[in-house]
Amino acid sequence: MRPVPTREDVAMDQILSACGSPHDFPDFALEPTETRTDASGGTVHIRRDACRVCGTVSVSQWQGPLPEGAGHVAVLSKYERPAPGDVPGLAERARQVTDAELAEYLAEHGFPDGLPEDLAPDRRATARTERLDFLLRVRAGQFMLLDRDRPLGDILPAPPSADSATLIDAVPGAALFWPPLPDGDLPLTVVLAPSDPGPDQSYAQFAELSCRFHSGHVVLRELAGRTLPLPPLPAGHGDYRLRFHTAEAGCLLQLWGQPRGGPLLPA
Repeated sequence: MRPVPTREDVAMDQILSACGSPHDFPDFALEPTETRTDASGGTVHIRRDACRVCGTVSVSQWQGPLPEGAGHVAVLSKYERPAPGDVPGLAERARQVTDAELAEYLAEHGFPDGLPEDLAPDRRATARTERLDFLLRVRAGQFMLLDRDRPLGDILPAPPSADSATLIDAVPGAALFWPPLPDGDLPLTVVLAPSDPGPDQSYAQFAELSCRFHSGHVVLRELAGRTLPLPPLPAGHGDYRLRFHTAEAGCLLQLWGQPRGGPLLPA
């Protein structure tokens, strides 16, 4: 399914285009922010620095220890496009995107007639937090959240390309959840919020990651069981943050519209 652009997509391209080059990176130093091991067992040092204007990431790599005193080390550098959630000022810029700018962007990306009529509306300015309680029939320790009419095969089993936060696996339009219950009835509360409701510390642990929903209409799916529709998502189609809380007595799933970012693993 081809994703329909959002105002956040327009705003991100505007910010990246306006920044251009040179970027505003912090002063560079040969101090790694991470390391990895290559195929021969050697250590590869990696440093990542984000542009303070647009979030573009400068990635520098070098191998082996740094020379003592005068010497040289080969450093390879490249730029990486930032995740939307790492672009400074993205939310504010998205609110400034005009209907004409969105229509032009949609046409450039394969939607000359504008937004499809079956998309859920963006209700962030007026939506109130909705809290829904379910009793899910869990089988094989899992349940799913899917775009309406999306097949289970898109996420079951989770493909290697899926984002993972231990308790959640996700691909665009589909998320797989792993509650602490192999089989049986699971009390599940779903919170749909116009903004981040904050973690609920009464649960034993939680994890979160991002997932893009193509229409803003989603359903809960039991494995070989029921399909349970949810109300239209408050931000319409686009990127959402999923925060899944687990406890022996039940689970809590929070969803709210937020530009895509990296996963947060349970502590």
